[in-house]
Amino acid sequence: MLRMLMLIFFLTALTGCASMESRSPNNYQRNSFYSGTQQDYHCFFDSALCALDLPLSAVGDTLMTPFDGWYYYQTPDDDERENNKVTD
Repeated sequence: MLRMLMLIFFLTALTGCASMESRSPNNYQRNSFYSGTQQDYHCFFDSALCALDLPLSAVGDTLMTPFDGWYYYQTPDDDERENNKVTD
């Protein structure tokens, strides 16, 4: 039983948590609520590792929802960024 738990743990660790990957500075988007879960859902049938990571990403995304909401309301829209640029 312990071996099975260790195997599940290491396979889950190998999946690379989609919740954290989707929140990296290069991938993070303004309206990215449940982005890790969405990413796992899109690759669900391509890889069994995504299927293992899906429940963990759902929990991680739920815990990150307050931060995502804060980021959504504190980050200006692309249109606002364009209007606020200083033109020469």
